[in-house]
Amino acid sequence: MRRLLAAIIFFLHFAVVLIVLFGWMIPSLWYPYMAVLAGTLLSDLVFGYCILSKWEFDLRKKIDPSIDYNYRWTSYYTYRFTQHRVSDTFILRVSTVFLVGSLVINLYFHNF
Repeated sequence: MRRLLAAIIFFLHFAVVLIVLFGWMIPSLWYPYMAVLAGTLLSDLVFGYCILSKWEFDLRKKIDPSIDYNYRWTSYYTYRFTQHRVSDTFILRVSTVFLVGSLVINLYFHNF
């Protein structure tokens, strides 16, 4: 059951990533897109990680305690698929700049 729930959270998280990256392409989803951007930014600034990452890997650690995970979904899966590490600091900075930039640009074009 935990494995299934972790997989569901993974796919939900993947959907959130797609919305963050490409939500601007669907104007009818502007409000949910902005909510996802703001929620993701807030989670990163308050906790330093995405809440979905913590939930997913709390479950995965219960299944396999040997998993080495630091609550950075991007760095974990980048390493898992490419065997190359990406700095957590780099990911946090890039994601913060991207999220703030996306919010500002979208608010500007939506209101002016």
